[in-house]
Amino acid sequence: MKGQKIRGMATASLAFLLVFSTACSQKENGASTEPSAAAQTGSASPSAEQSQQTNEDPFGKYDPPIEVSVVSSTGTNVLFADGESINDNIMTRTYKDILGIQFVNKWVSDASQTVEKMNLSINTNNLPDISKVDLNQLHRMIKQDQLADLTEVYEKYASPLLRKAMEYGGGEGFEAASLNGKIFGMPVPVDYYENVAIMYIRQDWLDKLKLQAPKTIDELVNVANAFAQQDPDGNGKPDTYGIALDNALGMGFDGISAAFKAYKGLWIKDSSGKLAYGSVQPEMKEALAKLQELYKTKAIDPEFGAKDWGKTADDIGAGKGGIYFGAFWQPLYPLSTTMTHTPDSDWKAYPIPVGADGTVVPKRATNVYNWMVARKDMEHPEALVKSMNLWAEMWIEGGKYNDLFYKEIQGSEKYKGKEIHQYAKPYFFDDPGKNMVIGKQFKAAMEKDDGSLVTHPDGQWKWEAYKNNEPNGWAFMKYLSESESVLEQYGENYVHQAFLGAPTDTMVKRLANLNKIESETFTKIIMGNAGIDEFDKFVKQWNQLGGENITEEVNAWAASK
Repeated sequence: MKGQKIRGMATASLAFLLVFSTACSQKENGASTEPSAAAQTGSASPSAEQSQQTNEDPFGKYDPPIEVSVVSSTGTNVLFADGESINDNIMTRTYKDILGIQFVNKWVSDASQTVEKMNLSINTNNLPDISKVDLNQLHRMIKQDQLADLTEVYEKYASPLLRKAMEYGGGEGFEAASLNGKIFGMPVPVDYYENVAIMYIRQDWLDKLKLQAPKTIDELVNVANAFAQQDPDGNGKPDTYGIALDNALGMGFDGISAAFKAYKGLWIKDSSGKLAYGSVQPEMKEALAKLQELYKTKAIDPEFGAKDWGKTADDIGAGKGGIYFGAFWQPLYPLSTTMTHTPDSDWKAYPIPVGADGTVVPKRATNVYNWMVARKDMEHPEALVKSMNLWAEMWIEGGKYNDLFYKEIQGSEKYKGKEIHQYAKPYFFDDPGKNMVIGKQFKAAMEKDDGSLVTHPDGQWKWEAYKNNEPNGWAFMKYLSESESVLEQYGENYVHQAFLGAPTDTMVKRLANLNKIESETFTKIIMGNAGIDEFDKFVKQWNQLGGENITEEVNAWAASK
């Protein structure tokens, strides 16, 4: 969706993405202080003079400054410099100095409690001026008429760099936040390829066993069996397995099932052009049969059913698994932790296995799980767009404030290691195509050993970290030169979510139970606690318990488009 389509949404209908997970909360540390009176009431109270001074300049400064209330969370991954806190730090001062926006915290909570506290704020209509919300919260707030219409302020104030980030890949993030041609939320995008599976393999294990990296699903079976049975770590113990999988059936499942054109949790188009749920299609039965085969030979972690993602990551760090399907960034974690256990270990990124037809078509879920919204009666809703403009100019390559952020702030000793990008106000959002750009630059720089070829400011310091053997230097090299190259090989040949509508009536009532049945059935089949024909019973049950009605509702939505 191009910019003009976003700006001409007068005929758009309500659309909500079928995604019920949320992205990781931005976590901050620091002592909190009592917010101002304006923050406590959840409203800014600028004078009439301030209102008159507001113009359509994307970076127009409020003079005198206005207060805008937000909420924040504390955690362990963001540390503040000496003398700074969650309420007063270099970024809060930067927004005030450049835009005349004083951000104040209406409340601060531990990251684990943020969703609950936000739900309470929604229920009591005691909202900050600007909030970051998930899909369910967004849906409720639109229905309850709690949000400001952002259509005009986005049209008037959004800078070109902000539009680039918001509308990347077709602007699908706006679909969920739109009703009757009006925009009620600004997408909070992450990398466009955040959820695309890449196959990582212990290259040192391949070399020791004199094996080649698998390209087909049958070759994957052979390599995984060898990793489980031929003592690749050389300790004389049967304590390794081939493929890491966790009890959520995440990317390990997706990376294998894609070879069968089976896509768990996605609404896809069938041969007739109708929308169909990927988890109940015949192709899924084939994928489950292959996974069951892998489990029987201990090629898959035999204890995966009792392990969450964190425990599986611990196993990878301990050197137990040799094949890991994950996102582009996972050399940072958990793959890098393997070297703590085995310093000579090495992981290499490869495309997921091709199917019988020789092609690979990965699953790509959405890259927007959250939205920034403005309270309906907020005096200056354009402050949301202006502050996002400023972050785009600091964070995205070519921005007028790149040097301010990358050199004067992030590049200074005072903020080294502080993950200061998480200080972004109102909340951090990413440039969806950034890592693909940096990856191409990084690969070229490695081939010629010429760091000047890395021009993206967020890539330059990663190049230096790699060349200087700094912490994470290996991981930066791996994901930028290898993982991004795999994504480039995939091109745009993905299966996307075909249903972008609001959760249907039956989904609201039945989806949680259907998802539970799906997960339990798939796990039992893989572990051999149920035969492969259990899949047919599951499909019948899924339809009877609401799936058939959901399919009708989803296709009614599609027909209305």
